[in-house]
Amino acid sequence: MDLEFNQDQEILRNSVSGMCSQFADLKSLREIEGKEPGYSTEFWNQLINLGITGTCIPEKYTGLDMDLLDTCIIYEEFGKNLVFSPHFVSCFLGASLIAKLGTEKQKKTFLPSLVNGKIILTVAWLEEGSSFHKRGINISPKQKKEQIVLNGKKQMVPYFSVSQYVIVLCKEKNGFISSYLVNSNAKGISSRYQPNHVGENLHEVNFKDVSIKEEMILGNGKDIWPQWKDVVDDALVLIGAQASGGAEKALSLAVQYSKEREAFGQPIGGFQSIAHYLADALVEVEASKLLCYEAAWAKQNGKELRRLASMAKIQSCETFRAVASVTIQIYGGLGFTLEADPQLFFRRAKHLQNSLWDYSYLRNQVSEEILG
Repeated sequence: MDLEFNQDQEILRNSVSGMCSQFADLKSLREIEGKEPGYSTEFWNQLINLGITGTCIPEKYTGLDMDLLDTCIIYEEFGKNLVFSPHFVSCFLGASLIAKLGTEKQKKTFLPSLVNGKIILTVAWLEEGSSFHKRGINISPKQKKEQIVLNGKKQMVPYFSVSQYVIVLCKEKNGFISSYLVNSNAKGISSRYQPNHVGENLHEVNFKDVSIKEEMILGNGKDIWPQWKDVVDDALVLIGAQASGGAEKALSLAVQYSKEREAFGQPIGGFQSIAHYLADALVEVEASKLLCYEAAWAKQNGKELRRLASMAKIQSCETFRAVASVTIQIYGGLGFTLEADPQLFFRRAKHLQNSLWDYSYLRNQVSEEILG
């Protein structure tokens, strides 16, 4: 496995890093947490201008068609700056589902519009009291006269309030999972903001007799669960990359503060107990990054991904939370205050741990892959 970054990848990293520093720093994060639209429109426009909104979209539909390792580089930089944006749900999850399941007409209609920012797409999969398993999806579309009608409720739908369309995962009568493209402003849809500990734009979405046109069915009405799992495998690697980037930045905050804060006439970083914490954290951060790179490398070389993707997400998110906790401790009492930055990283770490698929589900998935 060769993980030496080439010149183009270094340019990509530097470009995204500079853009994040200028348009998505921690000061701007504090201004958008828990508020509409839940992201910086200035930063979003920069992503569009750079073409980052087309990372996983084929060139045929005006995208960049990046491989997973290049996209990991982008998400590491997002993680370092705790970026809030619809990119993950719209330009990766949503775009990947349309690219895999959509008809040619659907691809031509939606994918170029995702690249140029005319459309923001979201995906609704979680339901109240449900798990991440297939059995957790229970909304079932009904045939009413000559229309397909949707009733039910979805939870924690990212950036629904700013989306134009939502991909809804449903369960059919025969038990397989289907998906539908629904206009977010369709008659019968209502939503409310769901408070969460990082202030991300997450909404509960209610569907009441919402009519769906047949041309808005994804996957030709077939079971899309295998394709959904494939898309999530890729997504887990990006969440892992985001977490490892956040852990790296949290560690740099801890190192910098340990050089500035003094006790007994010397910087606290000179004490062995502090130095050992920082050294251990560095090892964990580098290991997490390597695991994400390995998973991305496996994907683009046609090797088994599911186990590595699950491991990358588990390890990176655990590392992020542990490193963020150490950073708070090194800051001392200041680290627990809202005015200091460490708590921003700790809250995001826990949020990423529970994003998409949680710890217990992923551990079971790893066990199944190993034991067959």
